[in-house]
Amino acid sequence: MQAIRLHPAPAGSALYNPSNPAPTSALHLERIPIPTLSSRNQLLIKIHSTTIIRDTLTWPELYVEDKPYPTPGNDLSGTVVQTYSPDSRFKVGDEVFGMLPADRPGTWAEYVIAYENEVSIKPKALGWDKAAALPLSGLTAFEMLFVHGGIPVPSDEYAIRNWKRESSQGAGQPWEKSKKVLITGAAGAVGLYIIQLARLAGLHVTAASSSSERNGEILRSLGADEVIEYSQLGEPGHAKAYDIILDTVGGTTLSSSWDWVKDNNHLISVDSSSWNFVEEHTKQGIAREGVKALWFIVQGGTENLDVLGRFAGLGLLKVFVLDTYPLNNIQEAYDRANGRVTGRGKIIISLVA
Repeated sequence: MQAIRLHPAPAGSALYNPSNPAPTSALHLERIPIPTLSSRNQLLIKIHSTTIIRDTLTWPELYVEDKPYPTPGNDLSGTVVQTYSPDSRFKVGDEVFGMLPADRPGTWAEYVIAYENEVSIKPKALGWDKAAALPLSGLTAFEMLFVHGGIPVPSDEYAIRNWKRESSQGAGQPWEKSKKVLITGAAGAVGLYIIQLARLAGLHVTAASSSSERNGEILRSLGADEVIEYSQLGEPGHAKAYDIILDTVGGTTLSSSWDWVKDNNHLISVDSSSWNFVEEHTKQGIAREGVKALWFIVQGGTENLDVLGRFAGLGLLKVFVLDTYPLNNIQEAYDRANGRVTGRGKIIISLVA
């Protein structure tokens, strides 16, 4: 099969690592054997589409000494071509989508091995590209809000009512519209999904970005009740105003978020540079006792994928694809995803002939 492999640094050069990441010229399209199933709950999947995740070449999982020539890639949509167990809940021919962890051979390849709990049946309403664009960003948003933010996952009926902007009063849900969530980096890949999921859960959504003029229309169309710029958060009315703050940008915005979250509520970040922000902010004296603050890495899983797929299939969740490249244009695609991109959505690698 064809697969992208990351080559090591040339002899005599400094080793590639997260602080000295490999250039795109180290990505090579090569022929390697199709992987072989070796344990229960494994599936062999023929990849139809995958995604370019920004800054993938800075991930430490790519630079493990005993795993040379790794294949990157996490998101996938494809077809099951083999199951290890005859009693698998999947069958040959099933169309699936999902996300692989970063520490295993990835999805920039024609075939990949996934475990059953890493994929779900692809929504019929989504094509291959959109199905691949959903898992990592969608699951990150899902886990921020529903797993770590403590908001109950809405039923389909309740989600549909909120999507239609009908009144949620008396719906029998534990959270009402008065529950306020602030999303930073709301116009980014994860933020766009948080807005939509928060809307489906009946929350009051404040979407913060660098430019309301540039982003306001799309953010409101997805469900934001209020669109603001970061500078406006320093104005009166935002101090301890939010039940949940979901941060995707870090930096000074995350530092200031301690002032904006209510007592005994949630401050959650997924910004990669903020992995130890609770410890650092405690040392700096800006953390507040009682605030449920944490940083996490998305875990994924079939159960949450099922919910995302169902919402997308019902038309309640919009999925964004910016552009599509073939596998042999991986270097160009990676540079595009990591440059100044105009437009919204994922860069897709398509393996469909």
